Parts: sequence; C-alpha cells; structure tokens
Amino acid sequence: MFFSYFQDFFSQVNKPYLLFCTIFAAILIIANYKLGIEVKWLNNLPGRPVKFIGFYLVYLLAFSLPWLFYFWIQRPVQFPLLLKLLILLAPALFALKVSAGGWQEIISTWIPGNIGRFWAIVADWPIRLLITVSMLWALKLFMDSPSFSGAEKGSFYGFTTANIKWAPYLILLAAVIPLVSFAATQADFLQTYPKLKALRFLSPDGPAPWQKLLYELSYGSDFFTIELFFRGFLVVVLARFAGPAAILPMAVFYCSIHFGKPLLECISSYFGGILLGVVACYSQSILGGIILHLGLAWMMEIAALLAHHRH
Repeated sequence: MFFSYFQDFFSQVNKPYLLFCTIFAAILIIANYKLGIEVKWLNNLPGRPVKFIGFYLVYLLAFSLPWLFYFWIQRPVQFPLLLKLLILLAPALFALKVSAGGWQEIISTWIPGNIGRFWAIVADWPIRLLITVSMLWALKLFMDSPSFSGAEKGSFYGFTTANIKWAPYLILLAAVIPLVSFAATQADFLQTYPKLKALRFLSPDGPAPWQKLLYELSYGSDFFTIELFFRGFLVVVLARFAGPAAILPMAVFYCSIHFGKPLLECISSYFGGILLGVVACYSQSILGGIILHLGLAWMMEIAALLAHHRH
C-alpha cells in the first residue's frame, strides 16, 4: 500500500518543485541553528501578541514560499481565491495555537502548590487541542457554505477509517525502532527527552504512576492536534485544490515548528512530514498518521527513560 502511494507521489510531483522545497527547508534549518530563530528570538519576544506575530511571520515564510514557487511553475493554471486565503490563514491558526495561553496561571492560582502546577501542565496540551479543533471546525463550516461548495466535504479533515489497513502502519512503526534507539544515544536528544522529566518538581518521590500516565496521555493529545492540522487541513483539504503538490509546503511548515527541537529531529521532521503527507493525501485519512506519530512519540519517551536509567 505505502509503496504504491510513494510511487504515485514521485511520478506525479514536479521534480524542480521537490528540489526547491528540500533546499529551502535545509536553508531554514541552517539559519535556525546558526541564529537561534526559535530559542533565542521567538521564545524571548515580550507578550503573547508579539509572539503571535513573530511565529506567524516565520510560519508564513516557511509555508507560503513553496506555494509561491508552485504557483510560478504552474502559471497557466488558475488557482481559486479560497486556496490563496487558506495559505495566508493557516500559519495564523497555528501561530495562535502556539502563542495562546493564560490558563496555566489561572489553574495554578486556583490550585496552589505543586499539585496546581501539575494540573496546569497536564491541562495545557488538551486545551490547545480544543482551540485548534474549534478553529478548524469553524473553518469547515465556512468552507461547507454554498459560496465555497466542494472545498471540504465528507470527513472532518480526514478523520475517517475509510481506506485504512492497520498492518502497514504497525510495520512502519517497528521499522523506526533502530532510529529511535540511535537518537537515544545523542546528548541533545537526552536534553529534550523524556518530556516526563517536566514533573521532577513533584519531589521527594517524584510523580505517582497515575500522574505519569496522565502526563503522557496529555502529551499524546498534542499529536492529534498536529495530525489534524498538518495532514488533515494542510494536505487532505488543500490537496483538493492542488493534488499531491500540497504535501511539500506542509512538510516545510511542519519542519519549522521543530526549530526548538534537537537538530536530528528537526531534519527528520521534513522527511517525516512528506511521508505522513503522502499517506494522508492518497488514503484521505489521518488516522494512520496519528497512530504512527503517537507510537513514535511514546517510543522516544521510553527510549530516553531507558537511556537516562542506564546512566
């Protein structure tokens, strides 16, 4: 199944377009790790409105430039206004998801001490999922209106079991175990993972098993957000305007949200974005991608925990 998807993709995609997007992603990665775009600049911007603007500009550059190149090489084709509006809107939606906040402070005020801090952390990812789902639901209602009929019909951004066969996803997940094992030997990986170390403040005994489980489930909810937005909205929906060409701008944009992660993870996110984008585009479902992403995320948590334990 996957082989046929990739055969179709590489036979249909414009090769200069693929080369441009890959080189552009490489330039963005080099610039980020040389200049610290996210760590030194975006994360230190004062106030949420300014952070929103900063993230929006970075995401807009990453997402729109590949689309502009695609429009340039497809000049005889007339692209609908809705597609161009969505290209401008998509980075704003994700910038809002990233820069929004305030609920952690409210929860910590309501529930004082370390327990309040724990609940503030655990609530954060599900709240961002709720924000993203709400925005995409409102957008779907808009696109389903008579003015834009045909733009997005059927499933909620590819949230469907149609055309899904689970075995290939599980095989692919097993195939990345060696890569995760190698990543767990790298110092920058172990500085970031496991995410569970965010609960170290629950001393002296550390987090209870139920707290660890709740944290990992909360962490996992963020991958529903990611897959719904990047593979559901940016591929399943936009492919209805541009076909498989929608995959590459998504992959560059997806790479840009990893600028605060270890270098190897950021590089692999571009190629992983293409992989998941191809699957979503040709299956018209994001559920397989959710399984792959969740499985990979939790494998990275386990690998990091084991590596720290050995040391």
